[in-house]
Amino acid sequence: MTTVERITEIEAERSKVMSGFLLNLARKKPSTPKGEAKVLFPFRDEDDPRIVYKLSERARRISLKVNTAEREVSVIVPGIRALSKAKKFAREQQDWIDVQLEALPPPQPFLPGASILMRGELYELVSPPGRGRPKVNHERRIINVPAPDAESFPGRVRRFMIREAREELEAASHFYADKLGKRIGKVSVRDTSSRWGSCITRKGEGHISYSWRLISAPPFVLDYVAAHECAHMIEANHSQAFWDVCASINDDVKKAKTWLRKNGAHLHAVGAEW
Repeated sequence: MTTVERITEIEAERSKVMSGFLLNLARKKPSTPKGEAKVLFPFRDEDDPRIVYKLSERARRISLKVNTAEREVSVIVPGIRALSKAKKFAREQQDWIDVQLEALPPPQPFLPGASILMRGELYELVSPPGRGRPKVNHERRIINVPAPDAESFPGRVRRFMIREAREELEAASHFYADKLGKRIGKVSVRDTSSRWGSCITRKGEGHISYSWRLISAPPFVLDYVAAHECAHMIEANHSQAFWDVCASINDDVKKAKTWLRKNGAHLHAVGAEW
């Protein structure tokens, strides 16, 4: 059984619990102001927080857009006067919305007892009593994250994942830059939704930004993305010359690209609440 299949099996057992969690979360969302003129866009639906209303003065009609990275559906509202119709339209399309979002990989929330992907494997999150830095037991695949209360636990897990990602990505970036005879100026780690990495060259040095979610992927995938971005210091494009540079410093280009294409959505499920 593959790791992805294990994720599906584990999350299926927790689906009932997560359904209750989603319902409670929706109840906690502040209701939309009654006066439409005072509505601040974007805002989430008061009954289903997976639905986000976005105002667009350029749009000519009400439309729905699935954002797989954010795991939500945007309702495009063509002007404030169309808000009521947009809400009605979203209710009428609820079945379609459910089908689209349920097709995504199950969420992997940062909750004690939940399992999340790290380095391509499932690790259980544990919240031991007391204080201290998070510790990882790779043999048992457990991540111990001390937290004073339940509310602070998700944030501590996220910060831990970002630190792990930064350490791995900085090392990989310097490794591949050295292979190319280039220098790294700065490595940033963010929560990006549209790309896994980006690179610009300033004064001969590479300034690279990565998605922290790469720490959830297998190591060969993280290495490939680092090699990919470093290759842009030689070829600032995606020409054949660029791919030749990639292949010259990394042996897993095709394998990693295939993995990301098939499993990238699982990385966006890490830390997701719904």
